[in-house]
Amino acid sequence: MALNPTISAVLFDLDGTLLDTAPDLVFAANAALAEADLPPRSADELKPCISGGAAVMLRCAFNGDCEQALFERVLQRMLALYQVHVADRTRFFGGVESVLGELERRGIPWGIVTNKMSRFTDPLLAKLNLAGRAGCVVSGDTTAEKKPHPLPLLEASRRLNLTPDECVYVGDASGDVEAGRRAGMTTLTALYGYIAADDTPHDWGADGLLATPGDLLPWLDGALP
Repeated sequence: MALNPTISAVLFDLDGTLLDTAPDLVFAANAALAEADLPPRSADELKPCISGGAAVMLRCAFNGDCEQALFERVLQRMLALYQVHVADRTRFFGGVESVLGELERRGIPWGIVTNKMSRFTDPLLAKLNLAGRAGCVVSGDTTAEKKPHPLPLLEASRRLNLTPDECVYVGDASGDVEAGRRAGMTTLTALYGYIAADDTPHDWGADGLLATPGDLLPWLDGALP
């Protein structure tokens, strides 16, 4: 089948969609907690909090109960550790590399829109040899607003010289779907990402659901709803 005629480019969220960054984030959080003589948290406990950013992730580790000065100290240490170990354990989700290769073979530009700050995004993409392949990279400090505001996605489409309705945005959080819809883009939810057991991704209002990264290609071909 031909490519969905309304879509000319694919934009991806980063953490939990394009890359499985949880191992490095969980390591940094637990190492910072250990230095403060606090107990570690499991990956299963912390993964669903990753989409909210480092501070939300650490709030989950503290169960929301922490003196502010201690929280800030542990947070800054976590961020420092993560910057050093940003790509030690991070890997592509299974099938993502094949999907990116096929998009490139078809001549379909792809890009990244993430709330991760550029001081983490840039070295991470460089170490995984993605920096030169992405048609655009919009990080959490690229624009004046972050997702779920639509501005980062509008900036991405501008950098690709496309209108928002020519782009599809793939993400694993309700804020990704909200940002994409507000920007006027088609949206897809990555069900394989960091979704909590009590989340209801089927109710987020996305235009489609991807059980695996590889489902993107048949969706583009019109073989999946």
